[in-house]
Amino acid sequence: MRNCDFSSEVIESELATHGVYASVTKGTSMYPLFKTNRDVIIVKPLVSELKKYDVALYRSILGAYTLHRVIAVRDNEYVIRGDNTYKKEYVAKDRVIAVLTEFNRDGKKHTVNDFSYRLYSRIWNFIYPIRFLFVKAKAIIARIFKRGSQGNK
Repeated sequence: MRNCDFSSEVIESELATHGVYASVTKGTSMYPLFKTNRDVIIVKPLVSELKKYDVALYRSILGAYTLHRVIAVRDNEYVIRGDNTYKKEYVAKDRVIAVLTEFNRDGKKHTVNDFSYRLYSRIWNFIYPIRFLFVKAKAIIARIFKRGSQGNK
């Protein structure tokens, strides 16, 4: 989920001044957890190292902000991937500026400590290989049918 609507000064100023930043979600990389313009995320500055399954707000080398899930912790970096993406990202620990603490959907508050959220994050990560194979198979089938339909013209 990329958020390019706000400058780094706004996000980092809110975090520094108020200790919290809230934003409506944008993008599809964290679907099905978040839908564009439906959910509000609340992030807070890091107080300790992230753990597997945490959702990090980090600044890319180009300055864009991205909210993705930690799938592994290494000495100097986090391995991160969006819930709806299939490519790992390697993010230096000093580029992470905040962590998801809660989100609001349809007027209801959910925290990252809720049992249902923790279960979702673990199951969604566990079934990644199946989801990845399904997406790859779907792409191959689409290419085969596209080739076949072009030959019939």
